[in-house]
Amino acid sequence: MAKGGLSMEQKKEYAKMLFLDRNQNLSQKEIAEKATVSAVTMNKWAKEWEHLKLNLLQTREERMSSTLIQLSNLDAKIAEIGYPDTKQADIRRKLTADLEALEQEASIRDVTEVSKRVLSWLRLTSPELAATVGSVLNDFVKYLLSKK
Repeated sequence: MAKGGLSMEQKKEYAKMLFLDRNQNLSQKEIAEKATVSAVTMNKWAKEWEHLKLNLLQTREERMSSTLIQLSNLDAKIAEIGYPDTKQADIRRKLTADLEALEQEASIRDVTEVSKRVLSWLRLTSPELAATVGSVLNDFVKYLLSKK
C-alpha cells in the first residue's frame, strides 16, 4: 500500500467501482477527486472500462447463474470422455476464476449498496449527519479495497 493511503492499483479498483455504479452517476472529475487521482488518469481508465458498463445490465446473480450453467455443461462434456482436454481445462479455470471474481465483487458491492440506502435515509432525516457518515463510508470502502 502507498504511504498514507491506497496504492495506485487500489485507487484504480475504487475508481472503477464508482465509475460502474449506475446509481451514483458521478462525473469522471468527481470520481477522480474521490479516488485521489488526476483527471488525465481517470480519463484513461474510463476508456478501458466503458465496455464494462454494458455488462452491468445483467445482474450479478444472473451472471453467476449463467457461469454456473456454462461450467455444468462443460463438466458434462468432460464426463463423456473422462478427462478434460487442454482447451476444456483452460475454459474451466477461466469460468472458475470468473465465479470467484463475482463472489469477491459482491462483498464490496454489497457494502456500497447498503451504504447508499443508509445515506438516502439519512439525507431525509438528518442531512448534516449524512455528510459525515458518507465520508466515513467512503473511507470504509477504501479500507476494504486496501485489504484485497
